[in-house]
Amino acid sequence: MNQRRRIVLFAVIVLAVAGCPKGRTDFNQGRKAQDLQDYDAAFEYYQKALKTDPENAEYQIKFNQARFDAGELHIKNGLRLRERGELENAASEFQKATSFDPASAVAEQEFRKTIAMIDDARRAASAASEPPAVSGERDLAQLPPEIKPLSRAPVNLKMSNDAKIIFDTIGKLAGLTVIYDPDFPSRRIPVDLDNVTLEQALDVVSVESKASWTPMTENIVLVFPDQPQKRRDYEEQVMRTFYLSNTVQPQDLTEIVTGLRQLLDLKRIQQLNARNAIVIRATPGQLALAEKFIQDMDKAQPEVIVQVSVVEARVDKVRNLGILPGQTASLTIVPPGTTSVSSNNTSNSGTNSGTTTSSSPGVLTLQNLSHLNSRDTSLTLPNFTANALVNDSTTHIIQNPELRSVDGQAAKLNIGDRIPVATGSFQAGVGVGSTAASGFVSPLVNTQFQYIDVGTNVEITPRVHPNHEVSLKVSVEVSAVTNQANIGGIQQPIISQRKVIHETRLKEGESSILGGLVTKSDTKQLSGWPASRMFRSFGTCSQRIRRTPRMTRS
Repeated sequence: MNQRRRIVLFAVIVLAVAGCPKGRTDFNQGRKAQDLQDYDAAFEYYQKALKTDPENAEYQIKFNQARFDAGELHIKNGLRLRERGELENAASEFQKATSFDPASAVAEQEFRKTIAMIDDARRAASAASEPPAVSGERDLAQLPPEIKPLSRAPVNLKMSNDAKIIFDTIGKLAGLTVIYDPDFPSRRIPVDLDNVTLEQALDVVSVESKASWTPMTENIVLVFPDQPQKRRDYEEQVMRTFYLSNTVQPQDLTEIVTGLRQLLDLKRIQQLNARNAIVIRATPGQLALAEKFIQDMDKAQPEVIVQVSVVEARVDKVRNLGILPGQTASLTIVPPGTTSVSSNNTSNSGTNSGTTTSSSPGVLTLQNLSHLNSRDTSLTLPNFTANALVNDSTTHIIQNPELRSVDGQAAKLNIGDRIPVATGSFQAGVGVGSTAASGFVSPLVNTQFQYIDVGTNVEITPRVHPNHEVSLKVSVEVSAVTNQANIGGIQQPIISQRKVIHETRLKEGESSILGGLVTKSDTKQLSGWPASRMFRSFGTCSQRIRRTPRMTRS
């Protein structure tokens, strides 16, 4: 008995396991982990479920969603760790985000930025621990020289004299040699410097004397008039190439170059679309500003995942209930004397071949009309029809696509067919006959066709705001071919469409209903015997109710 129970239990377990879809257990575990916001575990469970059934669309959608959520979670954790100064842990979080979602440009950018911060911190620590290097010969290919005065003591100077004398005095205090451009004019200026650095003292005196200065060597400074031509003659210029890593289109590179020209007044700048780079030749100060501007602009654009649900529900209900009485009745008079004779036909072989019935009508006279009774009449009554018909029809058309788009870039999704539609001018068929030999001209001779996307068409353009809100410009169209029309000898499709164009602003994870339409049509029809109360209960009542709600949700 126990063995039989074990066999039955084993059979039940085998049937239960065989009835479960492939990977369904892992999929359910992934949904539970996703509800608990454990996106790493959800990603692993969905990945296992997808391996067992790669063609399952539901598994694929959930897997992509968990991958995106896991990447975003690690990016947020990395940003919090970096703000607290834990650069190593932040880099680890960004690396995990990249492994979960390799297509995330934000994770890659933040990882590179964190690695650069770690390298800078290491270089600063090593530079502070190493002794100062002994200065040797300068390389001729290095950047413009930097002044290295003999004294870095604060400058305190109050005097009113010629500008050259003031420059010489500051140079002697710092141990520098000051030379002048031949066109530098003599100008008496007052200065009052109190505990300032050498560079600040030179800048203040340059502003008051309308001059500019630049280092020629480590201990020689050149002073010249502050004029555009003199600046072009004396200022050192350096060429540098900036490679951008987050620009997607040439238009993005063009916008950055235009901003550099207008803000920094750069004259020598070249845009290289093939290399995704910008080459600038300018002064070191302008290059420093250009580098800051490019770093601020060369940011990975945020990405948005939008789940769109296009739902159309159509409900048709038909009620046909009741008893339908006959509409006509006939009364026939049978004249008296009508007889009916039946005879059997016998063949030569002696077999009966059939029975023949013949009737001889009687004669109805005027005298007989007064003696007619119920035997002399025949009444034919109509048939009664009992109707008990109920017809319910419900149709659901659901599309649940998932779109991933970059900030400011339109994402399009077309699900359906491409229907050809005749456009332009065309000539209808003329002539006699149906072939070319008989002079018939085909109506397709001068006809151009255009293909129209019919089905579910979704177009979304997101714009991400700093407060984690997203503005969406959404266009949702649901269309179908409902009929055909003959125009000029060509069958043209009749396309019905429901289209919603909407702009909305949502928070992260918020849902919005873009459009809804509910159509209700009630039709009642009563057929039966009119006027008489006794027959009022006989009749058929037919009712048709049609509700067609359509809803689009994003």
